[in-house]
Amino acid sequence: MSHLDEAARRLSKEGTTLYAVLELKKDASPEDIKKSYRKLALKYHPDKNPGDAQAAEIFKEINTAHSILSDPKKRKIYNQHGSLGIYIYDHFGEEGVRYYFMMNSCWFKTLVILCALLTCCCCCCCCCFCCGTLKPPPEEAVRRKYQQNVQTQPSRSGTNSVKVLSAAQSTGRAEERSK
Repeated sequence: MSHLDEAARRLSKEGTTLYAVLELKKDASPEDIKKSYRKLALKYHPDKNPGDAQAAEIFKEINTAHSILSDPKKRKIYNQHGSLGIYIYDHFGEEGVRYYFMMNSCWFKTLVILCALLTCCCCCCCCCFCCGTLKPPPEEAVRRKYQQNVQTQPSRSGTNSVKVLSAAQSTGRAEERSK
């Protein structure tokens, strides 16, 4: 039983695991996949093996292998990228598989690093963060700027600005006048 090997259960990149579960070669035709599935499904079906947990587990693996290998799109992705490709396909679709493997390619990473170095993008950002050019302003400066914006509001005509005093400032001026 070659399909019981532990190596056959791991995620693969070569695309051989599901073929091993169905005891097929990689170039098997859809008819061969169907025949092998039916033969193994009958052999390991839970109704024919009541109480056998291992047979039930093998039956689940056979169903999974058949569902992937009988679908031409999934089979193509599986043959190219293995179980990782199928996992990405299930979560992000066919476009997600293409973009994932393109962005993880050595050429793409080299191109991104080369562009960053040639444009000095990474050096510029790093220097600006390190020297403080892009640091956020201190909280006190933000509060002062906010108070200035609240105190000075444009008039309705837009020509003169009206000075609006906060409650603390108006009570302070009222106390000065009373003295």
